[in-house]
Amino acid sequence: MTGNEKDALDFPGADRLRAAGRVAPPSPDVIAAALAAVRQAAAGPGEENAVESVELEREPVAEIVPVRKWRRRMPVLVSAAAVVAVALGVAFQPWSDSGGVQGSPATQRTAVRERAGTAPYWKVRTFHYERAFHEGKAANNYEQTEWLSRGGQRIRTGPDGPVRELPISEPMTFKVCEQLFTWDELGKLPTDPAALRSRLVGKATGADARQGLFNGIEELLAGSPAGLPLRKALFKVLTDVPGVRVTAGVKSDMTARVGTAVEIEWDGWRRRVIVETDTFHVVESRDTARGNSQIWGTVKLRDGEVATQTSYIEIAPAWEAPKPSPSAGRRLSRKPSPTTG
Repeated sequence: MTGNEKDALDFPGADRLRAAGRVAPPSPDVIAAALAAVRQAAAGPGEENAVESVELEREPVAEIVPVRKWRRRMPVLVSAAAVVAVALGVAFQPWSDSGGVQGSPATQRTAVRERAGTAPYWKVRTFHYERAFHEGKAANNYEQTEWLSRGGQRIRTGPDGPVRELPISEPMTFKVCEQLFTWDELGKLPTDPAALRSRLVGKATGADARQGLFNGIEELLAGSPAGLPLRKALFKVLTDVPGVRVTAGVKSDMTARVGTAVEIEWDGWRRRVIVETDTFHVVESRDTARGNSQIWGTVKLRDGEVATQTSYIEIAPAWEAPKPSPSAGRRLSRKPSPTTG
């Protein structure tokens, strides 16, 4: 103790603490349990276990002042990166593109989250860039959040904008080539890449099959409740589309997340999609001019100039969605891109 003992222990109960004298050291069993908890936290959650807690029992203090034993549950530690991500409300992954689905922290978290049950909504939060159609005009930049469900779609533009609802008369469907799949039918698609490709293509051939596969699979990886095994198979089919270029370790422009880029060209445009190969979710998609003759509105674009770009901030199941704002009208969810029409 120092000369500041009185100041340091100037709180209710300090006299009792001084009278207690020295506290007995913890037993070997307690030390072993604590070390096990630390090792478990460092290893991260396993494939099958959810977050567990370890129960530690404090040894009794010296008999000078009887003190009741107390129990405290110590939660498994969460990494600093995860805490920051939760605080920001962003689903970014700090690790690099691993190229594999087994064993990564992102995959384990995704699997645990998606095993929690079939959530009624699928939430997609994005940031969009769209080049102005006229020279001298500002580009259109906006954030958008969508909540998809079997019976419709709710959309909010901006972090605090009104929520609009787009009801549909038929079940929500996702289109690949000329095939339409409902929310529930996605869970019945094969996860063998060859069988999956055959199911998706249907009777489409040639350029229609090529473009339909690319656009349809991008949409499934970016905005559908497809499960992790299906997303993995979809990514394999995507990388095998004739004429695509596949490049690993590509950093997205806006979020600096790393993934595998899959790029295709048609009709004077290049479309590049970056997929994170831990979760098999889309990180970013963008359309750039191919050559110097593409017209965007009244603007002639140069080769490689970006026309549209979408960064995916969050893709996750959701158990609830905000109610539509009373005064909000209907609004299209996405503006067409050069390569999707």
